[in-house]
Amino acid sequence: MQKNTEFSEWQLLDELNIFFNYNLVQMNEWLDTPIPRLEGQCPRILVLTDENRKELFQVLQEMKFGDIA
Repeated sequence: MQKNTEFSEWQLLDELNIFFNYNLVQMNEWLDTPIPRLEGQCPRILVLTDENRKELFQVLQEMKFGDIA
């Protein structure tokens, strides 16, 4: 059975809320900050496509588990 690796905008938003402890100011600051790991792009513009949401989810997991500076 193939694992579903698609992430909706709502799923990503839920993960972000949990990571930032529902602090909308911090979450919005992160979403609007260019991230080197994302080739200098702001996360907010990457939410629109499934492929980019997967990348954002991966970055979030790396941040969550300390794999990214």
